[in-house]
Amino acid sequence: MELNEYKNLPKIITGIPGPKSKLLLQKQKDMESKTVIYPDSFPIAIKRAENSLIEDLDGNIFIDWVSGIGVLNLGYNSNIRNAVKDQLDNIWHALEIPTETRINFLETLRKSFPANMRNYKTIFGISGADACETAINIAHAVRNKNAPTIAFEGAYHGISGGIISATAGSKYRNAVYSDGFKIIRVPYPYKLWYGYDTPDIISMMKKIMDDDESGYEKPDSVIVEPIQGEGGYIVPPDGFLRAIREFCDDYDLTMIVDEVQSGVGRSGKMWAFEYENITPDIVCVSKSIGGGLPLSLVYYRDDYDKKLPKPFHMGTYRANPLALAAGITVINEVPGYLDRVVKNGNDMINKFRKIDSDLIGEVRGRGYMIGIELIENSRPMDAEKVMQIKHRLLENGLLMHTCGHFNNVFRFMGALNMQEELIDSGINIFDEVLRGESYGR
Repeated sequence: MELNEYKNLPKIITGIPGPKSKLLLQKQKDMESKTVIYPDSFPIAIKRAENSLIEDLDGNIFIDWVSGIGVLNLGYNSNIRNAVKDQLDNIWHALEIPTETRINFLETLRKSFPANMRNYKTIFGISGADACETAINIAHAVRNKNAPTIAFEGAYHGISGGIISATAGSKYRNAVYSDGFKIIRVPYPYKLWYGYDTPDIISMMKKIMDDDESGYEKPDSVIVEPIQGEGGYIVPPDGFLRAIREFCDDYDLTMIVDEVQSGVGRSGKMWAFEYENITPDIVCVSKSIGGGLPLSLVYYRDDYDKKLPKPFHMGTYRANPLALAAGITVINEVPGYLDRVVKNGNDMINKFRKIDSDLIGEVRGRGYMIGIELIENSRPMDAEKVMQIKHRLLENGLLMHTCGHFNNVFRFMGALNMQEELIDSGINIFDEVLRGESYGR
């Protein structure tokens, strides 16, 4: 699709879902687990995608504000596709044996971090859950004990066996029959509904460490998202991460920063922790680092590496060469969009705030990580109404997903290189659908 075509998009020519999509959706339902969730929100069958556009089997073309849930920070990018094709001509599976692509990726990754972190080590994985679980295991291995980890209300760090305990939502934890890690839960600064600020939270954390009558086993680490993702795109106040860094320094705890959703340029910096000019001990990376191919990694202090046993966190598919080739392209291209992400992100926040709807409780965000929290009668909007709005957006050509404590936060997570025409069209669709709901149309 040429750039001059974007003004005429999205294009909806059938009902949603169309007849061809209905057929594939039914076949999927017949053969695949009922636990599949995304077709509930987006009942279409995909034919192809390009940049920030998705075409279904019925010829409908949608604007993609979902980016595979933050996996495609550069969209369905031809440069990434070409890098993968080139790599496919050489080798597509290599265990941990070095290739030029593997070393190129590692060197490129190091350069993406602040100068004082360029001697850190990397250990690869496949998913964000994998990375977060490995990070906590590193913290325990370094200290030779299975101590608790402090995690936050609203946190999402994955839903596999061990790391599920660090994720806050009961809807995720109920069906995973694993005790996981020992977790101590404290509030995240979520001002719309809860009054906790940074000093309150740090005081709670200090009480855990200082008060032998608090009833808590002493933790050895803290895991924190610089901006909460699934918890509701909550941006903490300035100084929050720095206060956690100082807390960890004071009590000799490992600070783990989960950049799975906020990293790789999504916030307007390569890594969201850079806004606070701190140095984490461990950083968890996944989603967009592989440009849409499964890839994750943990980036951690060199002195920690000396304390890890062999073997540690083994896996046959870690650091697949195709994903590494895509990742090199992603890391090289993302910095060119950061200034644009900051400017456009601020502009979008202002435009969302100007929408004339009493259903908007708060608009918040940083860069291209923007949340619009919906309310009704001074309470979080109920999930059924939220799903209706999501389907109305889809019927008008916009894929937009939700998150949050109450699953009532619509989130913009479009590609960093998205054409501005598609941003404007999406905002207009969101505006019209929300105002229609406000006034009962």
